[in-house]
Amino acid sequence: MNTIWDRTNSALSPLSVPYAASRLQISTGGEYPDLFMVYFSLPSTPDQHADDKETLRSYTMQVNIFSRDGLINLPDVDGVMMAAGFTKGKVIEIPLDEETGHFGLGTEFLYSESED
Repeated sequence: MNTIWDRTNSALSPLSVPYAASRLQISTGGEYPDLFMVYFSLPSTPDQHADDKETLRSYTMQVNIFSRDGLINLPDVDGVMMAAGFTKGKVIEIPLDEETGHFGLGTEFLYSESED
């Protein structure tokens, strides 16, 4: 069984952009790439129960993309996530990081999964 993190990882891999779950690790003294992504899970609760067992859950994964070149001509995160079965949700502009010079854009993606 694939976890929601496996699904997100597989969806983002064709973009050929550095990415990581939760936080992109860089070596000591290193710099973040000009373009990178991080993803993480937002809290989720079961949507449905039957016979005291969870039968349906909706997950929300937020994918943040950071770019020093602004928020134009970004990789097609929406396209790869929706092709993997996610539904696009809320979009959030992340303020400029004065230290690294990265602009950010966060997008929530929802995925419903039945428990078999």
